[in-house]
Amino acid sequence: MPPSDNAPFLVGLKRCFTRIELAPDAGLIARRGVVPEDRLARIRRSYFWEAVGVFLLVMAVVWCEYWLDKAGTKTFRVALGAPVMLWMFVLSPLAHCRFDGPVFLQPHQQWNAMGWYFWEFRGLGNPLRYYVGANGQPPLIIKHWRAVAAVMAAMTLLYVSAAFNFSKEIDERYAQHYAAFGGKIGFILFLLCVIDLAWLFLAVPFMVRLDNLARSVRFIVAFMIGTLLLIFLYNLFFQFVLEPHRAALEGWHYIRLRGEPSGERLSALLHPLAIGGQWSGYVTWGWFQQFIFASYFGVLFGRAFPVEQSRAELMKAVLCTAACFSLVHLPNVWLMVFTFTGGIFGTLLFYQMFNLFALGFSHGFGGSLLNQLTPINFSVGPSQMRGH
Repeated sequence: MPPSDNAPFLVGLKRCFTRIELAPDAGLIARRGVVPEDRLARIRRSYFWEAVGVFLLVMAVVWCEYWLDKAGTKTFRVALGAPVMLWMFVLSPLAHCRFDGPVFLQPHQQWNAMGWYFWEFRGLGNPLRYYVGANGQPPLIIKHWRAVAAVMAAMTLLYVSAAFNFSKEIDERYAQHYAAFGGKIGFILFLLCVIDLAWLFLAVPFMVRLDNLARSVRFIVAFMIGTLLLIFLYNLFFQFVLEPHRAALEGWHYIRLRGEPSGERLSALLHPLAIGGQWSGYVTWGWFQQFIFASYFGVLFGRAFPVEQSRAELMKAVLCTAACFSLVHLPNVWLMVFTFTGGIFGTLLFYQMFNLFALGFSHGFGGSLLNQLTPINFSVGPSQMRGH
């Protein structure tokens, strides 16, 4: 069912938890009659096997360190990783636009097919339209200036939180430069200006899809509410089920608990600056992770199944995407559990909003909260195996 943008915010927020509304022009829904059914089935299979094949290559790049020495690892990762990234981030959308674009493009999108496949269909901003505009429309920085201002305000608030939260670390690293800026406050203000300018002119044009950001706000709030409740439940599970057995679990490397006890960690909720400080750095990292898993694997799996036909087909795509997100966190058992459940919820919301910044921003909140409230380590891959 297509989304309705006219409902009151709280009604729309409620719908995030009760309904799934796929936009017909988001690039997931195949247009019937454009190609014969047998060719459409082949196209869907190509998306599925591309996703599976590329994921196996990604895992090979991540895990080559386990069976190769340092020199061999570096060579292997360059030789295999560079072509894989080139395909994922550049060539794949261009190739699919060329060979099956009419199937997933609506008539009003045909004039700018390559732009939709390369930018909006992946939840990205469009740098050309951000600065120049297109089809007689003003540049997006002007047309959607309120959305740009909201992004800038949100990120500035997070960076201010980081300045307070990491005040000692900033002193240790930059104190010798304070005098040139009239003191620490002047240095912080200068740093904030530089970061804000980088976001305004470099990050926002590429990272933020502005035309649907306002509609995505309810999904951001829904993700944050769902994440807060889920991680609170995880905390209770650790606190009352596993903490009494912490000593016994110490010998089980992949599930043992680390750091402060779960009960003590709840006090982090009383210190929002600590959460905001971590969140400020996690936004970009969360965005990049979702660029890989939602924007690439999620889109491929979403087209591999007729997601608009039934809830079962939709869940196949969602579960495949969540499984990839979870498996890349091997062998960290708890992170695999968290990323699988979070991947399900995040993919469902991404399919409805197709805004990668909104998802990365929400992911940053969830990752920061998870780090604060759960007694686990965050290492994955071969290094985790060597810790055994």
